Amino acid sequence: MTHIQELTDSELTARWRESGSQEATEELHRRHHRALVGYARLCSRDEHTAEDLASEAFTSALEAVRSGHGPHGAWRPYLLTAVRRTAARWFTTERRHRLALDFEQWLDERDPAVEDAETWVVRQEERSLVRRAFLSLNERWQTVLWYTAVEQEPAGATARLMGLTPSGVASLASRAREGLREAYLTAHAQDARAGEECRHFSALLGAYVRRGEHKAGRALQRHLGSCARCRGAVDELTRLNDRFGAYLATGVLLWAGPAYLATRSASASLAASADAGPARAGKGGSPLTRPAALTAGAAALAVAALAVVSLLPGDPDTEENRPVRGRPSPTVPYTSAPDTAAPAATAPSPPRPASTPPRPAPATARPSAAPAGVPLAACTGFDADDGELKPAADEHDVPRSVPGWTHSFPGGWRVDNSRMPDNGVREWRGWTLTTRDFWERTAPGQYREDFSLGRRVIAVADPDEWNDLGEPSRTSTFDSTLVSPACATPPGGRLTLSYVTHYWQLGAQRGEVLVSFDSGPDRLLKAYAADRFDSRESLAVTVPRGARTVTVKFRLRDARNDWYWALDDVRLS
Repeated sequence: MTHIQELTDSELTARWRESGSQEATEELHRRHHRALVGYARLCSRDEHTAEDLASEAFTSALEAVRSGHGPHGAWRPYLLTAVRRTAARWFTTERRHRLALDFEQWLDERDPAVEDAETWVVRQEERSLVRRAFLSLNERWQTVLWYTAVEQEPAGATARLMGLTPSGVASLASRAREGLREAYLTAHAQDARAGEECRHFSALLGAYVRRGEHKAGRALQRHLGSCARCRGAVDELTRLNDRFGAYLATGVLLWAGPAYLATRSASASLAASADAGPARAGKGGSPLTRPAALTAGAAALAVAALAVVSLLPGDPDTEENRPVRGRPSPTVPYTSAPDTAAPAATAPSPPRPASTPPRPAPATARPSAAPAGVPLAACTGFDADDGELKPAADEHDVPRSVPGWTHSFPGGWRVDNSRMPDNGVREWRGWTLTTRDFWERTAPGQYREDFSLGRRVIAVADPDEWNDLGEPSRTSTFDSTLVSPACATPPGGRLTLSYVTHYWQLGAQRGEVLVSFDSGPDRLLKAYAADRFDSRESLAVTVPRGARTVTVKFRLRDARNDWYWALDDVRLS
């Protein structure tokens, strides 16, 4: 039977709805009470008032669930919003004097002749595009963003809460951040205040923020010069990029977001200190589930809330794709051809060494009865001299002193770009040979730097960066194939294709590993349709009887403004 502390918030809610489980409601209260009191303290004048405010907000949230209006996403930000709304209700009663003076001053910004405090707060919520974008995300994205960026919980604690591995948390958080940016642009375009021209340019604002004014067309620059609303959107997106946690907290909570972030940062530091050392595992679980002490008044209110909700019926939660409890959710699922060897389990990326070790020299022995084709060792890649690598062309964020990139692969390897358009960022039109340093500098913070298994020079297909000049993905897709030379096969039997890979999936993008014998039709050896970060692959290749040569191909297709695929240490043996 699954332990109550291993359930997600949604699963606790479902258990309570199905059986009126007091244990589930107590766990929700225990899990969130400390954070609620911390935020309530920012809204009130003393600790006792904060306890009362937090408990009343928790009770109101449970009553909302009973009426079918509860959280449709992450519980923590929903409960914090309930604290602020409850405080706004107090503002219109005799309990106003118990609120913090600066919270009262914030509410006094409204025109009292036009609307009361509660109505004004709701209108502020509706006007916040960051909040609207956040609430449009699925629950798992909301949860991982809030706990990693605002609550500042360690990846391990968030992983336990969500039924993931720590590496899965990092992958999910990065996807969710990109999803929030896209949702923000959608909210900006759909806002009632948006004109036709604003809707037309909204899709370009994200690229403008990422790449800067030098990548913006003249029409977009003219529009930004005359539209204060779109300039404000650019400012918000910039803040989301530069100060993500603080601006997410501000956009969702509206009141005292940065102050709440500071309290959580302090709590995280204290929790880390308390949990340090070998005894960590025996201290009552992660900071997300550690019990919080309750005052007598708060405990009484919580018991009253339990009495109210314990008899409530309801439908069970039907969240799709919920991780199976009791074992970690797979974070790198993928499809493979029947003859693909099972990949080894992905371990956390080791720390990058201070200096890159030399690449092991490839085997150079030829097969005993060498048929037509170049030696099998020629299917090993990729090495390039610094003199072959060019400085930045369209990538203005990379200093020209940093080498570099090239589309010319050594050793007979080549790139088939026959299906690629001829526009976009030059460095990334199809497969590119590049140094890790150059690639990582193009867009820091998007996990390119986590390809720890890659050597100094790697092969990269990056539709995300390719699309940053002229938005070519609006009319075309990225479709490029990296092709090895035709290498001699041994006289029958099997080959092993090994390589290290760093693949990030988005949209319809697909990665394919193909082999061809004697220039015949391609055979699919492995297909990627989900993340495969910083991993080593080893695939078995059956050689048809009589085959004399084998060609290996890596194809990235059907990609628009999606993510990327990086390869290194390709070996056929």
